[in-house]
Amino acid sequence: MLKISHIQCRVTNIKKAVNDFKKAGFQVEWGRNPKNSLNAFIWFEQGPFVELFEMKRFMSPISIPLGIIYGKSMQERWKKWMVQHEGLIDFALEGYKEEIAKQDNLDSVRREINNLGIKTSKVLNGRRKKPTGEIITYGFFSLSPIELPFVVSAYSTPQRPKSIHHTNGAKHIHSMSISCTKHTAEVLSTILKDDVKLHIDVANNFKINNVVIEGLTEKVDAQLLHGASLINKDYILHEKGEGAK
Repeated sequence: MLKISHIQCRVTNIKKAVNDFKKAGFQVEWGRNPKNSLNAFIWFEQGPFVELFEMKRFMSPISIPLGIIYGKSMQERWKKWMVQHEGLIDFALEGYKEEIAKQDNLDSVRREINNLGIKTSKVLNGRRKKPTGEIITYGFFSLSPIELPFVVSAYSTPQRPKSIHHTNGAKHIHSMSISCTKHTAEVLSTILKDDVKLHIDVANNFKINNVVIEGLTEKVDAQLLHGASLINKDYILHEKGEGAK
């Protein structure tokens, strides 16, 4: 039904974060004009991408009208994005098939999820202007409770760069490890159909433990990753005594 669209990494200073991730060998694309953009993207050859984002303090009151218009879960998710420490804090799902993932189909995806007994917010439609001047539109809605991921549409036009070259060798996201409640694990097993492996540890609180990346040539300097745990797949296999594959 759904697949992982992207993983969110909250940072306190987007410009410093972009520079640091570049130092760590990642190709980073600004979401808007770098002068005022509060987000940036790390794309891979295939599969999910990583979004770096900063939330300014003045944006906190926006949660109130979001709650009134779109529902309590949207308000709670906005607050979550505001108060979390730096690092991997959330992830988004989108339609598994390209046609289903289109923005025009997001309301029907939401209804299908509601029919499974899963509560959601209303759909919020947004837009941004790329550094090139191109206008990109998208939509998303929040699942409830907020330890569940949120659901997004595909962008109005494909955004994955034609040429992607991470000097650290990164190719694509191989897997992600999270901790969550048994209920969340059950919901994810119902709605998620993905090529990216999701490893789940049952716990009282939600946490993204790490993201394993295929192709990294060496262990990335953690001091440059602003709390994100991005791990070399072959390094993990070696530590487990399985050898590189």
